[in-house]
Amino acid sequence: MANFLVEEKEAFRFVGYKVQLGPPAQIHAEGYSPAKTEFFKGVLQSGKMAALKPISESPYGYAVVTADQAGAFYYAGVVSSKPTEEGKEEVLFPKGLYLVVSGKGGLSRLAFDKLEDQAFHEILSGDIQYRYTGGPVAEVLLNGNPMDAEVEIWVPVEEK
Repeated sequence: MANFLVEEKEAFRFVGYKVQLGPPAQIHAEGYSPAKTEFFKGVLQSGKMAALKPISESPYGYAVVTADQAGAFYYAGVVSSKPTEEGKEEVLFPKGLYLVVSGKGGLSRLAFDKLEDQAFHEILSGDIQYRYTGGPVAEVLLNGNPMDAEVEIWVPVEEK
């Protein structure tokens, strides 16, 4: 399992659109995948993602997963420090340690699901000295090709 590392990342701000995946639950659940796919496709097809391009401050594609007392949520959008317009949501990622798990090949949604399974069910449940903090998880498409994806997930962690 050499496809992961823990690194410090600077704080950043994500801006985009959100959908509720389900009632309060774990941040990662197998049943979320179809809803994530449909939502992201809808944001792309409606032109909403293209409308965010002018405020994007990163060449990568981003999605975010969060969970709190109100539910589990999925976002599609960009990294930006510019003001949020009406109808868009923001997610703040604090400066700190992140478990970065990477992979490539195949459809981006399947790759993200595989990496999230690996992060939550293998790496963080194993003998690693870190644990998940409960913060937002970033899904990052590095090469812009969702059909033959190069991806990472960034999971906020702290030492046990």
